[in-house]
Amino acid sequence: MNQIDFVITWVDGNDPAWRKERDHYAELEHRDIDNHNIRYRDWETLRYWFRGVERFAPWVNMIYFVTWGHVPEWLNTNHPKLQIVKHEDFIPSEYLPTFNSNVIEFYFHKIKGLSDQFVYFNDDFFLLDDVKPERFFKNGLPCDIGALVEHGRGGIMGCSVCLAQGLINDHFNKRAAVKKNFNKWFNFIYPFYSLRNLLYMRIRTSTFNGFEDHHVPQGFLKKTYNEVWNHCEKDLIRTSHNRFRQYGDVAFWLIRYWQLASGSFSPYNVKKDGAYFSIEGNRMNEIVDCIRHQKKKMICLNDTEETFNYENSKREILNAFEAILPEKCSFERG
Repeated sequence: MNQIDFVITWVDGNDPAWRKERDHYAELEHRDIDNHNIRYRDWETLRYWFRGVERFAPWVNMIYFVTWGHVPEWLNTNHPKLQIVKHEDFIPSEYLPTFNSNVIEFYFHKIKGLSDQFVYFNDDFFLLDDVKPERFFKNGLPCDIGALVEHGRGGIMGCSVCLAQGLINDHFNKRAAVKKNFNKWFNFIYPFYSLRNLLYMRIRTSTFNGFEDHHVPQGFLKKTYNEVWNHCEKDLIRTSHNRFRQYGDVAFWLIRYWQLASGSFSPYNVKKDGAYFSIEGNRMNEIVDCIRHQKKKMICLNDTEETFNYENSKREILNAFEAILPEKCSFERG
């Protein structure tokens, strides 16, 4: 088994220096941008991400903690498995500072020392139970679900996804791609999606109109990054110039879509062990129950405009994590 690293991005939305810089560049924008405070609100759950990794994925080779420059005061930055990576360490200076997650994610392959196989975590993804390396990579390929859908989302993110899909169709023929990797798109591991794929193969037979998206940690190959950059450099550079997410961006999903379209994935039903929740009042009981009883191996807790009673919701979530991960880990200062 080759080495597998973890990459996690984090921002301290309370850092006054960071806020001053963000606000300065936001005032210079004359286009619609995605600059909502919910993108940066701190739920104080990060320490449970590290506790979960140490307990449930002790096999990880290295953790690359990607940040604007700030780190939590409690983080043990001298840990032998932890590497602090500032944006300036891997993103070309002409695109900095950036507050655009797409830009940050498109340059991961430039992180010095990063292994060829790595798993990307947003800072709202958490491990709740034991996971093995084979959950993320099998036979040298990232595990993923080969599932076709019809996308029709709007807004900045929806537009960015559509642009990513357009680039996929510029370089892949759906019928040929699926035929070449038939057993990956029609697999007993995900029978429902296999049947649905049969339907979508009869619609727009030559073009991909969408892929089933998920919100759980995802494995990536650095070689895929290089392929995408070799074929789509112009579009990625255009996106890199945008300091905030906005119309005209290409979504980072492009990298994953390329892995799927090229067949560089190993079939796995990611819905089986991962759960996605928007933090909303009517879902709090379900969220807490999932964490406390470890009903899934991984969970995504997404902050949204519908999130209300922030302090109470945060307290409930922190108490749930504390119930399963009460002890400090070696990534925390003594």
